Amino acid sequence: LNDIFIFNEIIAHLGLLELPLKGRSYTWSNMQDNPLLERLDWFFTSADWITSNPMTEVLP
Repeated sequence: LNDIFIFNEIIAHLGLLELPLKGRSYTWSNMQDNPLLERLDWFFTSADWITSNPMTEVLP
């Protein structure tokens, strides 16, 4: 099994949910004329946290 598969299995087993990014859908750019845009940072939390804090967002 590869590491990404194992990581995804752990996230699913724990029932974690991804917090949405505010504004953009990426967190990194190579700052070139034809930029590469990537999402390097991910933020996870529990359903209980989202229920208690429904307006929580992540700033890129």
